[in-house]
Amino acid sequence: MRIADAQWIPSTQHQTWDALTDPAVLQRCIPGCVAVEKRSPTEYAVTLRAKVAGLDTDYDGEILLSDVDPPNSCTLVFEGKGKAACLAIGTAQVNLSAKDEGTRVAYTVAGMTGGKLAEYGEGVVLKAGEKIIEKFFAAFIDYMAAQPRLAPPPKPPEPPERGLANSRWSWVVVVLVVAIFWGYHAFYK
Repeated sequence: MRIADAQWIPSTQHQTWDALTDPAVLQRCIPGCVAVEKRSPTEYAVTLRAKVAGLDTDYDGEILLSDVDPPNSCTLVFEGKGKAACLAIGTAQVNLSAKDEGTRVAYTVAGMTGGKLAEYGEGVVLKAGEKIIEKFFAAFIDYMAAQPRLAPPPKPPEPPERGLANSRWSWVVVVLVVAIFWGYHAFYK
């Protein structure tokens, strides 16, 4: 199964990124979400209750983030196991960019299913996946539209440049050391 699309979010790019990585916002916006727990900056535990093709079951899963470039992009790897011998695994590439005083969130999801869920066929699973993503973004857009816009955080200050080129005294020290070595070798050897 492969789903690729983009959504426009009525919020700044950094606020959109922060919300997409906030467990409370995710729990609120993911359809059928029971719990989201952030275990580390790149690992989440998720519990969902979903009904796909008449199969109603709970899924316990993990989401791992990699190639994280806040607030621009990341790759998600996900795995969910259902109590009714169902399995869903996959990846998602998520890219954020500023667009029309908001944020464009482009995503490509590739996934596979196993167990009873796979018996329904890719078409049914694809439609269910698209419906879940559609409901997520509808709730997420509503949530973000209600948030006040905040200015982006200031960029961290540039570290002071280091090296000989930045201090005239550094060059004086170098010239002095060279003169001492030259004098030592010229007069004492």
